[in-house]
Amino acid sequence: MASVTSPSFALNTSDQGGDLDLLAMWRFMWGSRYLISAISLLCGFLFLGLAFTITPIFRGETVISPVRSGGIGGGGNGSLSGQLGGLASIASMAGVNLDSASGADRESKAILQSRSLIEEFVKRNNLLNVLLPDSKKPPSMWLAVKNFKEGVLTIRDDKRTGLLTIDVDWKDPAIAAQWANAFVALANERIRTRAIDQATRNIDFLNKQIPQTTVVEVQRSLYNLIENELKTLMVANARSEYAFTVIDPAVPPERKLSPKRSLYGLFGAFLGFCIGLLTAYVRSVRARPAG
Repeated sequence: MASVTSPSFALNTSDQGGDLDLLAMWRFMWGSRYLISAISLLCGFLFLGLAFTITPIFRGETVISPVRSGGIGGGGNGSLSGQLGGLASIASMAGVNLDSASGADRESKAILQSRSLIEEFVKRNNLLNVLLPDSKKPPSMWLAVKNFKEGVLTIRDDKRTGLLTIDVDWKDPAIAAQWANAFVALANERIRTRAIDQATRNIDFLNKQIPQTTVVEVQRSLYNLIENELKTLMVANARSEYAFTVIDPAVPPERKLSPKRSLYGLFGAFLGFCIGLLTAYVRSVRARPAG
């Protein structure tokens, strides 16, 4: 009785280094092509079908630029700091910022990425149950903020151009764009309100310091500080985009961010190819005659 042979490949154990015999491997794969192809197609279609069941996610993008305010009174901090001399300690007590604009930019970016800003955004838009729809326990603000920060919001900082991109990923394209724009507006509002409160307190403090000195130069420097704080107050009250200028507002995207169905299909086919190859090899080993 003739023995049944099946496609197989072997290692080349000749003096050429024991490399894999590619010709034998090709013959093995060609002999099992129907099995490998069937499993590859099956897995490819399964993964493609899975991609159609996943809720599509859309991305709203808002491009913004930090406002180069130059601190108090615009860009004249360098000359003002030179005039103040010994009044630096008084300015520090008042909370007046004599640093360059870069310090204000860093502070604005820190507020934009802060947990407290996200929490305020969640509260204002009543997103607690939206972000935790399947929560069996009472919705937790901490968990909602965590989900929003890690799964919905992305802040990209382009060091080369200095631009920031606010990405909001959500299943509704209109809501994704709306949240991206609203988040930037809230950041501007919060930083603007903070600047107004701080400038108002600074002016009150500096006005109280003027009667306590009779030195004309000191009084003149104090008036310069008040003038710069008034400029800050004026700009903050007049400009809604106080900390960040919107370069490109978000619009509802027409193309989804995920899932990439073609990638799902390709990955499924590749996985099926590996499974088919392994299955064919196991079958060939079992089909070999003993001895």
